[in-house]
Amino acid sequence: MTYKSAQSLGVRSNLLVAQGVSITEQQEDRIILRMPDEPYNWGGNMLYFKGDEIRAEEHVARFKQDFPTMAHIALSWDVSDMTIGPDHKGLSDLGFELEQLDILTLTGSLNRSEAPKGIIIRPVTSETDWEQVIQLQLDVGEEQGYERSSFEHFIRGRFLARRKQIQDGWAIWLGAFDGDLLVADLGIYADKVVARFQDVETRKSHRKKGICAALVTAGIDWAKSKAPDTIPVLQALSDGPAGRVYRRCGFAHQETQVLAILPPQGMYERPEE
Repeated sequence: MTYKSAQSLGVRSNLLVAQGVSITEQQEDRIILRMPDEPYNWGGNMLYFKGDEIRAEEHVARFKQDFPTMAHIALSWDVSDMTIGPDHKGLSDLGFELEQLDILTLTGSLNRSEAPKGIIIRPVTSETDWEQVIQLQLDVGEEQGYERSSFEHFIRGRFLARRKQIQDGWAIWLGAFDGDLLVADLGIYADKVVARFQDVETRKSHRKKGICAALVTAGIDWAKSKAPDTIPVLQALSDGPAGRVYRRCGFAHQETQVLAILPPQGMYERPEE
């Protein structure tokens, strides 16, 4: 499978979470990731270049060649340690948004966390459960500055694909429930090498109560039951709120990845500050 040829844990885990709903193509200089049913998924329709050379105009031309109908451009590099530097200036001059991502892994012991009293962690299964997941994703997205109605179109399409992946055995989605109310959720994908967390979200009323750490514990238990030697992986700023939670669970910085996005006009963009 093409995703297994990726050199970095960050890229390999990115390709894993697209498994079953994507088409990947290996070229001499790049990996092409396509999600035909999700044209507005920037991270699902992108190029991963091999090596750490930044050739802005050539990279852009490659993307337009590989994705002639896409309104966005999304680029990254399959290397384990890239940080934003002078070599990326050609992309920023073209209007690209550059993001530096920390790849955290758990290679030692997990610092286990139990759910707080009254909170039940279980798989998301029913239509009611899934609708609560979508609404929580939208609530958190709105907090982060996304325009709700256009973001909802993206999120609903994304979760149709995720439910297919879960049905096919690639992933599980876990919810933390306070009675019937979903207060937090996360997804985790796993194979024999990596297990990747996705979209850890907590309702504003239930933050800083240890629920996220308990969900991470439950997710790792599922992944390890599927593949005992798998390495749990996630993307989060090491010194940000999420990164601090994961480091308390035992995660540590492993890689740094750079993402370059040229977004289209009008698609769930963050408003100007």
